[in-house]
Amino acid sequence: MINASATSLLSGAALLLASTAMADTVRMKIAGTVPLEHFGNAVLEQMAADIEAADVGIKVKYFPAGQLGSGEELLEDAIRGNIDMVHATVYAQKDPRLEINSLPFLVTSVEELRAVYGDSNSEYNKALDEILTSFGIKPLGTIGEGLVGVVASKKPANAAAFGNQEMNIRVWSSKIAKQTMETLGYQTTTMNWAEVFPAVQAGTIDGAICCTAEWAYSTFAVSGVGKYFIPYNAFIESTMIYANKEFYDELTDEQRAVIDKETSEAAAEITELAWQRNQGFMDKLVESGWEIVEFSDEERAAIKAHVQETVWPQVGEVVGQDLLDRLAGN
Repeated sequence: MINASATSLLSGAALLLASTAMADTVRMKIAGTVPLEHFGNAVLEQMAADIEAADVGIKVKYFPAGQLGSGEELLEDAIRGNIDMVHATVYAQKDPRLEINSLPFLVTSVEELRAVYGDSNSEYNKALDEILTSFGIKPLGTIGEGLVGVVASKKPANAAAFGNQEMNIRVWSSKIAKQTMETLGYQTTTMNWAEVFPAVQAGTIDGAICCTAEWAYSTFAVSGVGKYFIPYNAFIESTMIYANKEFYDELTDEQRAVIDKETSEAAAEITELAWQRNQGFMDKLVESGWEIVEFSDEERAAIKAHVQETVWPQVGEVVGQDLLDRLAGN
């Protein structure tokens, strides 16, 4: 018969093993920025659930819809280790080389998107990895939701030309985006995403270069803000899933394998779904009373050529000529 002393020792050992197992459980905080109604949010929620369900000792708490901050704020928080993982746009406030995310006409088709954004071995993704790891960020999945246009409350003077469009529009924190839109005839105001909707609503700005057709519809049209969509298609709505590198490196091999698998699959799913949904939301914009400012193939070719001739020579001064040459031959 086991005596009381032995029973006590066994109980103590069991408690020690249980507490050790609990201590080994990684608690991961994930921050997202897309609105709750955006389809990508459901993909990210499933990603978080699948990471936890893999039963490799990771507990996940997902904070959607910008609850923990804007894209600019989340990058800084992830660098500091305040947040473990993020899905957001990566802006260039930390390093000017991140302006590669704003190269106009780097991608113009879904095939190019898959090759540049979807291939982890593309020069674009290798460059992002080099830049981000240099200040403590581990890239996990690059997402290209689609080509973006201008959301506006008024119509430009002549969208296909390069003269004064008689409009002041928001651009994100990118010298290259600013140069591109000013080359196309717009006055520009640099503004964080969180400020855009109220500024368009109040008439502080006339519009914003910001959105795929889905974002234009779900963020602006359904709220009765805005009236025109100008699909310049010069930029990609690009986001990324990334982690604090120290947090990632301290995970076990098994945990990293789960993280790698689930984040890459989520990134690919958001990319593919976004492109599939685009035309449907163009139709929804029209049904809601918006006007789509159309371009002929010749006009699009002229806009692309003008931007590449005018803006691209200046890009090397911002990101470095060697990096630009790598991307140009991607």
